[in-house]
Amino acid sequence: MTHWIKILVETNECAAGRLAEALEGLGAIAVSITGEGEPLPAKRRQSAKHLSRTSVSGLFEPEFSINTVSSFIRAIGDTDTIIRVETIADRNWELVTREQFVPFPISDKLWICPSWHVPPDPDVTTLIIDPGAAFGTGYHPTTALCLHHLSGLSLHNKRVLDWGCGSGILAIGAYKLGADSALGVDIDPQALAVSQENAERNGIHQSVQWVAPEAVAKKCQFEIVVANILANPLIELAPILKHYTAIGGTLMLSGVTRPQTERVVAHYRDTFSFDILYRQEWALLVGRKRSVLLT
Repeated sequence: MTHWIKILVETNECAAGRLAEALEGLGAIAVSITGEGEPLPAKRRQSAKHLSRTSVSGLFEPEFSINTVSSFIRAIGDTDTIIRVETIADRNWELVTREQFVPFPISDKLWICPSWHVPPDPDVTTLIIDPGAAFGTGYHPTTALCLHHLSGLSLHNKRVLDWGCGSGILAIGAYKLGADSALGVDIDPQALAVSQENAERNGIHQSVQWVAPEAVAKKCQFEIVVANILANPLIELAPILKHYTAIGGTLMLSGVTRPQTERVVAHYRDTFSFDILYRQEWALLVGRKRSVLLT
């Protein structure tokens, strides 16, 4: 009988969703999130240590490197993250995974639906996205924040750049919501391949492009630029994302927790005026590029 590797991560609720997507991206064939108690009232959640604890588990094939997974988890988890490893007997893990993913609404204009379900409303824009080997299923608050905001924008005659596209969900969503064009960029060739597969599932594989960063033309600018990554990479990417956002354009930055917002905004404030939207402990920074830059 085959025995599988189950990696359990105990962390705070703020980090749980991102860790679940990380496990998917690392190749887990099943991922689950279970809380150890009711979330604390918002007024008591002033720091990570006051967040309720949450367990995230991922199931991996027997030959998968535990050290690879553990190193990645520690790089993106909180300081109190605890990792445990178990071996468990074989089951129909594909069925278990499918039972966890059901259609769900992002807004009154947009739904996420896995390919094994029938879209619940044919009159609403639906993104067909399966859990797989790249970040971005729509379940994590940062992805949902970005998609919800995109669904409220007028995207007609807009060009969209999704930097760090992962599964391609934001570029695909933008195009299906009415953008004239969408370009997804990622340093990971696997992410670009997964994005293309997702575009094919959504019937727009000839309409959205996926490229490595060095392939983006320097003279290109976009009316909407989205980057759902993490705080430190967003800071490092500030000169690039500023450059590619057109004057008067919108820059959407996410993957940022509430305490990190000011630190990220500080690197863009000379160029953008920001509004900040929140969901749970996560933030979406929505910037408008000024025609006159601050000095």
